[in-house]
Amino acid sequence: MKKRYIYSALLSSLLFLILYVFLDFNILICLVLTILAYIGGILFFKEKDIRTYDPNLLMHYCYLISKLANYTKLIEDEKINKNIKDITDEAEKIIVMLEQKPNKVTQVYDGFDFYLPLSIKIVDQYVYLKKKDSLTPDENKFIEEINLCLDNIEIEITKLLDNMNYTKMLDINSSIEIFKSGNKVVEDNRLKEEE
Repeated sequence: MKKRYIYSALLSSLLFLILYVFLDFNILICLVLTILAYIGGILFFKEKDIRTYDPNLLMHYCYLISKLANYTKLIEDEKINKNIKDITDEAEKIIVMLEQKPNKVTQVYDGFDFYLPLSIKIVDQYVYLKKKDSLTPDENKFIEEINLCLDNIEIEITKLLDNMNYTKMLDINSSIEIFKSGNKVVEDNRLKEEE
């Protein structure tokens, strides 16, 4: 859960206690003021959720990516290996883009914080189950569904990469428009000077 929501809940709970228990306000007034304090707290503590570019965190993600890639040596299933390779390739592209232009770190960090450890847990469980002699029906079902899970993770990581590419394209387009408008101003000034 995001910090601002926790801080806001604590602040509004404290306000409710003070108003209702200690100052003996009407409960409706207390509830309205508590809700307003919660909303105000969300807005006030918004900066607490902003994440910034962190090379150490990128190193951690690179470690998780390499750990996931190493599982391909333990797995014989080509489809699973392809899924793992696709996930790691897309994640590595995102890391490279972040190093070049770290403007989407919060979205990428949130995605990586969820999907990379999840991928490792899924693949780790798969390797563990493949080493077992006998499997339960649930374990067999998990093995059958692993490709679907990894496909979904790959789709989500690809969405992160596509979003970063789209943002990069918008930045380039806006730079071109600024350049064009700057050239137009220069051209207009040159024409005025010639007259």
